[in-house]
Order: sequence, then structure tokens, then C-alpha cells
Amino acid sequence: MLDENTAVLFQGDSVLLFQGRLPDAAEAGQLPLSDSGPFGSLGPAGCVWGRVEEGAKLPAGWSAVSRRAFGEQFGREDFQAMSAAWGLADWHRQARYCGCCGAKMEPAPGEQHAMKCPNCGHTLFPVICPAMIVAVERDGKLLLAMNRRNRLNRFSVLAGFLEVGESIEDAVVREVREEVNVEVDRNSIQYLYSQYWPFPRSLMLACRARWKSGELRPDGVEIGEAHWFAPDEIPANIPGSITVAGWLIRDFLARHGGAAERR
Repeated sequence: MLDENTAVLFQGDSVLLFQGRLPDAAEAGQLPLSDSGPFGSLGPAGCVWGRVEEGAKLPAGWSAVSRRAFGEQFGREDFQAMSAAWGLADWHRQARYCGCCGAKMEPAPGEQHAMKCPNCGHTLFPVICPAMIVAVERDGKLLLAMNRRNRLNRFSVLAGFLEVGESIEDAVVREVREEVNVEVDRNSIQYLYSQYWPFPRSLMLACRARWKSGELRPDGVEIGEAHWFAPDEIPANIPGSITVAGWLIRDFLARHGGAAERR
């Protein structure tokens, strides 16, 4: 569990480790912090976070790991704390200047994470992007697809960002239709679970739904392959247990007598 003595530092898209672990605040002070990410805090008993200059050479004992690799190494609880730290650090990097008048933003008085323009008073709060992720089932089989940009040859459930004015149900129906040419039964959509996800700063809203009509036809733009998988046909290479996608697939396996334990 990360506490106020733990520092989560980022350089580019990576998490920095000191001697294979997260540093404490004193150790983190050895590194040159970027002006786009000075030290901040997740709140009472929460870790501190910061960004290190992109081109800075790391001293001996320091290493960089991807955010996904960090989750696999340190587990779900620390992954969620790191994700929150990433969300704040990345947002601060993008919120340095006022979008209304261009002045440099400052911390908003009385607000833990907000930024306020000293010139025009415009106030910004950290941005969270809601996205639905859905396990679609048909006659005891699960719909899994492979994104064309996926370098891991990994099948997963469908996901997509909500658009302005949409409900979760609207987004589920639209995304499944757009990506694989399938209609889901809107009345079958169930919200199950949520997870904050640091790619980029998303709140994943996990759902379950039933197929209504249509045959699979990947859009060829985002989705390269899509298939219906029976429990004993689920590929071995699925998202890890720290992910909401992995949870949805394992939930399907558990409910249909498949092997629920997967890495």
C-alpha cells in the first residue's frame, strides 16, 4: 500500500523505480523534476507524485518500467494508486496554461487538485474520460476481438469512449455496432464494475450484454478480428488480472464452468 512516504515518479510514459522499488520522497529528491509536474499528493495518507525531465539521465540504481509492467509486478492495489498519480501528473502537464487567456495556471486555493488562472479566474479540475467496456454473450459464447494496433496478439472484450450526451447503454450499443456489426439487446445491458485506467485517464465502466442480431464483421479500422469463443476456446493470451477486461473474461469463465484462474 502506497503512503505519504512513497513517491511515484514518471519520466515520459514510464514509472521510475529505485533499486527495484518505488522511492521514498527523499530518494525522489535526487532527480530533476519537470516544471510540468512538481511534487503533488494524492491526499491524506496518499503517495506523492512528480514528473522527471524527459531527457534527464537516471543515476545508478534507478530504472524505468512501463505502467502495464508496473501493474503486473506490484499488483492491483499499487497499480490503482500509481494510476491515480499518473492521472494527476499527466493532467498537470497538459493544464499548465489557461485555455481562455493563455496565462500560466496556478493551484486553486482551497482545492486539492484544481488549477486556477490568476489572470481571468478560469478554474480547471482533473479530466477523467468515461469509457464503456462490455462482455457480449451469445448462446454461452463470449465475443472477443483483436484491435489492429495490438502488438501482443491478444484478444479482449470491446471498449470505447462515451460521446457527449451518451449514456453507458447508448455507448455499448453504438460501439458494438460500429466495431463488429452486431446489435446487442439494450434491455440486457448490466453495469457491473468500474476501474480507473491510466491510458490515458479513463474510468472504465464494465458491462455485460446479450447478442440480439447480426453476424460478426470487424470494421477493419480499429478491429482486425472478432470471434465468438466457448469457455474451452478462450485464448490463453488474455488481459491480465489487474485489468477490468481480464476481470470480465474471468467472470465469464467462472459462470460457464471454464478455468477461472488465468494470469
